[in-house]
Amino acid sequence: MVAWDAEFAARQERNPLLDEAGWRMFCRLHQHPLAPRWNYRVGDRLQAADLPALHAYRRQIAEERPRWQPGPPDWLLAWIERLRPQVPLWRQRLPAGFALRRDWTQIPTSCREDIASRIEQLLPQEAELERLIVYETSGTSSGHALDVPNHPAAVALNHPLLEFALAQHGVRPKLDAQHVACINLGSEARTVTFANVFAAWGNAGFAKVNLHPASWGREQAQGFFADLRPEFLTGDPLSLATYADWGLDYRPKAMISTASCLSSGLKQRLQSRYGCPVIDFYSSTETGPIAYAGPDDAGFSQLPPDIYLELLDAEGYPVAAGELGEICISGGRNPYLPLLRYRTGDYARLDHVGSRADPAPRLYDLQARQPVLFRAHNGTSIHPLDIGYVLRGQVWVQHQLHQAADGSLRLCVRPALGVRIDQQALRQGFDALFGPLPLEIIETPHLGNDQPGGKLLSYSSELSPV
Repeated sequence: MVAWDAEFAARQERNPLLDEAGWRMFCRLHQHPLAPRWNYRVGDRLQAADLPALHAYRRQIAEERPRWQPGPPDWLLAWIERLRPQVPLWRQRLPAGFALRRDWTQIPTSCREDIASRIEQLLPQEAELERLIVYETSGTSSGHALDVPNHPAAVALNHPLLEFALAQHGVRPKLDAQHVACINLGSEARTVTFANVFAAWGNAGFAKVNLHPASWGREQAQGFFADLRPEFLTGDPLSLATYADWGLDYRPKAMISTASCLSSGLKQRLQSRYGCPVIDFYSSTETGPIAYAGPDDAGFSQLPPDIYLELLDAEGYPVAAGELGEICISGGRNPYLPLLRYRTGDYARLDHVGSRADPAPRLYDLQARQPVLFRAHNGTSIHPLDIGYVLRGQVWVQHQLHQAADGSLRLCVRPALGVRIDQQALRQGFDALFGPLPLEIIETPHLGNDQPGGKLLSYSSELSPV
């Protein structure tokens, strides 16, 4: 009992709202005999004082669906005026006398490079930093590696956004300490794996697993899913495809595809195989959830009510109705990263009207991050996240990697100012992943300067099967 009490108390440091039922769920996941090798520890860090805002946001999502309007809404202008004196970069770009509504299209846009190279200028100076957490990205979509600050209470607001998208497909998962809410799938040679519970879902269970032979076996995974019966699964298209390729039989209530574009063929394959909705979810680490695909498969409906969507041309002006433009976000929930005309690097057409089921504006013809796989010398698949782990050992701003049909690799890297790339270390890392394939490394300080928002197609392969 003493040991149990000590372990429970230690876990409460990461999960402050953990109760006995939640602890039993955590132990069931973490100590499961068929579990993968857990290699990471994480908690939701949610506190009791955070819950009223969480419950209020859950109501707001359902009751205050976004409506399109020409020009920024009043709530956004008030929010910017409040933060304007606190954000150093905003003070530079919005000088005294600048009229936000009148001069909206004159506000300079921001992009991932601002986050990568000058995050301290985006942080509100009065923000309390005691509970700051950091999400690392490997730059797999844009070529920018990012360390994105966030707050546990803001991260928890993603949960009701997921709930709303699921409900639009008729899925209402059981969210309590007697059920595993979600298992997130990976399919990489190297990634974090962990068990957790979420207080935002009544201490329901959650796990991040890796469908890769180096991490787990198929028979173990088969039994793990069959016993724990998660309400829904999340993952990028590659990991969802691996779930099917492994022949795993468990049928969740829904699958949610994130991180990169989901092809219609894979979506139909998964729906046919598992008999559940497969929901395409558009989000990024720096913006959080942006939009979701509804059951009619007609575009992506704006999900959060507290962001303002614009579609811009290369000069930062709104495109005409129906034209393809770059998706730009203002607003958001992250107290450490307020977004002002933030270019995502993704493109779409905007329908102002929405649908009868959800009147929120819709994005059509979304051109976002495409899933890519590389091939090693021995023919095995290499995920961009595995390449990202090699690249994170270097100090760089952007990169672009291409694999030709003959297997050879060409890596362009934009180093951080005043820093040289350790090419020998890069070659060693690539050799360990790919084997003896030709690798050309090019250092260029101007990589991405000719692209809107500086965003590149960071990975491409003529050998990719998807």
